[in-house]
This record gives sequence, structure tokens and C-alpha cells, in this order.
Amino acid sequence: MPNKPQNFWNFSLELYDREGVAAACLKLQDAYQLDVNLLLFCFWHGSAYGRIDQELLQKVIKLSIEWRCGVVQPLRSARTWMKHNPIPSEQFESLREKIKASELLAEKFQIEQIANSTWEFNQGRQCVFGNDDIGENIDSLLAATKVERDEKITSALDIIRGAIEG
Repeated sequence: MPNKPQNFWNFSLELYDREGVAAACLKLQDAYQLDVNLLLFCFWHGSAYGRIDQELLQKVIKLSIEWRCGVVQPLRSARTWMKHNPIPSEQFESLREKIKASELLAEKFQIEQIANSTWEFNQGRQCVFGNDDIGENIDSLLAATKVERDEKITSALDIIRGAIEG
């Protein structure tokens, strides 16, 4: 069982860097408003702890919504606006890069908070692994966020799963 919240961050970075994963995650984020960190959480938890308890899932969803709305999304919106409305200036580009770096730090903070919550929740619990914990975790997330699975979602998720299994 992982004993450091950092493991989720490392898992996320390694998975996200694998072929096709970033594009699949961004597709799910843009087309379905799925939180990439919550998607990666489903994969990580399935690999590290097994099936996500519904109480924990609700807790990390709430945490993520609040953090995304209050911190990540404003930073992302500013960065995106600047990308589409560039001003030829070193100061402008420097500011945009700092916002991008702050957005990444905000994502890391979110992941660490999710990992801490997971560690606290699972402390002393027996992890029971099933046949398809990752799949069940994803289905639970989709149901909790009221996103109906379709072929595009399944295709993107298969790319991510293939990166883990491959």
C-alpha cells in the first residue's frame, strides 16, 4: 500500500506522459468537463488500493470541484485567454508562463489533497482487489458526475488503460 501522497503525483506524471494519454485526458476534459485529476485518481486508486469507497469518492469529488472552481479554472481561463489574445511583449509571455506554472502547482496541490484524503480514509482498512477495480472506479466517477458513457469516452479511457497495462 502506498505510504506517501507523492505517489499519486508521480503516478499521474508518469501516466500523463505516456503516448496518447494527455490527448485522451484533454479530450475527456474538454468534451465532457471531466476533471483529469479525478480520472487519474480512479486509475491510481484502482492500482494502489482497489475499488474506491463511495464515501471517499464523494469527498474527493467535493474537494476537487471546490478547488477547480476557486483556483484551477481561473488560472486556466487567464492562461487560455492570454494564449488567444497575445501581446507581443516579453513581460506578457513571462506572465503567461508564470500563470501556467501556477496552474500546474494548483493541480499538484489538488492531487496531494486527494492523496492525503485517500491515505487517511484507507488507513487501517483492508484493501481488496477485484477483477476490474479501475473500470468500476471510472464507472462510479461517471455516475457521480452524471456523465453518460459513450463510444468516445470508452475510446479515450481505453487509451489511458492501455498505457497502464502496456
